[in-house]
Amino acid sequence: MLHHRRSNIIVALLVLGAIVLGALGFAGFAEDIANSLLFAAWAMALLALFMLALRLPLRGRGSGLTMWLATALVTGGAVAVAIAANVALYRHDVHFDLSREGRHTPPQQFTTVIDHLQRRLLLTYFYNQGDDNALIAKDLIAVAARGHPLFAFRAVDLDKEPGLARDVGVRAYNTAVFQAGDRKVMVENTTDVVRLAYAALRALKERVETVCFVTGHGETFRPTQAHFHYSHVETLRGHDVSGAGDVLVAKPEDLDRLQLALTEIGYEMRSIVTAAANAVPADCAVVADIGPRGAFAAGEADLLVKYLAGGGRLLLLLDPAFPLGADLKNHLLGAVGLDTQQAVVVDPLNHFRTDPDKVAVPYYPPHPITERIALTVFAQTRPIHVAPPPAGVATAVLASSSQDSFKRPLPTAAAELAGADSAAGNVAQRGAQALAVAVEGVWPAAASDKRFRLVVAGTSKFATNEYFAYVSNGELTVSMLRWLAADEAMPTVKPQTYQLPEIVMTSRQMRGVFIIIEVLLPMSTLLCGMVVWWRRR
Repeated sequence: MLHHRRSNIIVALLVLGAIVLGALGFAGFAEDIANSLLFAAWAMALLALFMLALRLPLRGRGSGLTMWLATALVTGGAVAVAIAANVALYRHDVHFDLSREGRHTPPQQFTTVIDHLQRRLLLTYFYNQGDDNALIAKDLIAVAARGHPLFAFRAVDLDKEPGLARDVGVRAYNTAVFQAGDRKVMVENTTDVVRLAYAALRALKERVETVCFVTGHGETFRPTQAHFHYSHVETLRGHDVSGAGDVLVAKPEDLDRLQLALTEIGYEMRSIVTAAANAVPADCAVVADIGPRGAFAAGEADLLVKYLAGGGRLLLLLDPAFPLGADLKNHLLGAVGLDTQQAVVVDPLNHFRTDPDKVAVPYYPPHPITERIALTVFAQTRPIHVAPPPAGVATAVLASSSQDSFKRPLPTAAAELAGADSAAGNVAQRGAQALAVAVEGVWPAAASDKRFRLVVAGTSKFATNEYFAYVSNGELTVSMLRWLAADEAMPTVKPQTYQLPEIVMTSRQMRGVFIIIEVLLPMSTLLCGMVVWWRRR
């Protein structure tokens, strides 16, 4: 009797839990959370039915027709429950990866592209049945394709259907063919799903934008070489994940990582010399001047002003040592309420490792550029002064230092932080400093009503090879260029940096980890030992 009572309580709890979880599944949560709740409700409901089924007799009671009707009723109910359960699983599919390495979960870049599809995308993957990495890639793509009506995936064994491969121009194993409308992108001999995510972005782009990099003032931009130089380093995931050990070999001050990231998502790049031009070329979707070292020649700033007045898009990453000429200072930046000086922002509170002149930015105001950006590092950055903009112009501060930061004049920028807090000038200038600013609107007193976009930052280092791979620096740089190119409709995908993974923390985070690991953990162990000794003495 007690056994049946406990069984009834368990069944009642299972039924109640299934009802509650099922109701939460339709309460408006995100799709993955809702499907997980419905899966849990389904599992509890089936478990309750299973416990009830254990109480059924092997044969229906009664004689003749009554017994057969009871058996048919039970059988029909079981079949109906099984069909309903399969329909529920199909309509609310959810994928669980219980492996420690997450090897059965598609990369974030690929799932982001698929989840943000706004038009139909077809992927045909001609794989090699004898390649284990190709089979893994095929399974990961199939997992990402589940439940997405705008993404059609087909896996084809190249050895079994060579005619189909020949018709679409496939000549090698493990070739992916993306098609979105009239655009088709082919990637040969790859088992890296991250590379396929970038290929999907190239297929989805309705037009190919050109980013024109200004040169002639000591900028480090070089035309993209025919291939990038990689080395391979053995890592823990090097044998299991394609490309996990690839490291890009490049000079720290160059822009190879940024160029590779832009190439992967479908941008073209070329250099322009504004000192020898009468106007910015019409095919430049964005003009970028990253890290100039020499002063602008006469008329260059006016050329950029004319470009912005006609609805241009300009990115300026100005290092502290760059001499800001009167034309650039007054005609371009001053026209929209911006100014900057040759100084370095020092932040004793939020900085990278132990260098206070490498400002760490963990929080951002809302803006399309910083929508999905995490921690970034502005190394040796100059402050940007933001004044009220003129009518028709909107200014947004993208990144700023903490309230404890201050400006240090450039000649003493490399000095040690010790003793700087006592300097009266630095103390008087303490406060948050703007590090990056986005401006858009109609250029003041312009004849055209076309809207311009301008992004100004006080350092170029976060776009160079040295810092591009750290934290979210690469994402921030690419996001700036995409916002300038009005490419917000495409999903924001984290660029691949081809660098060994490492953990980067601010000084506050490092101090917290030190206190927990080096102080609290040993003290708690000592305290537990003393408690055990006291109880056993």
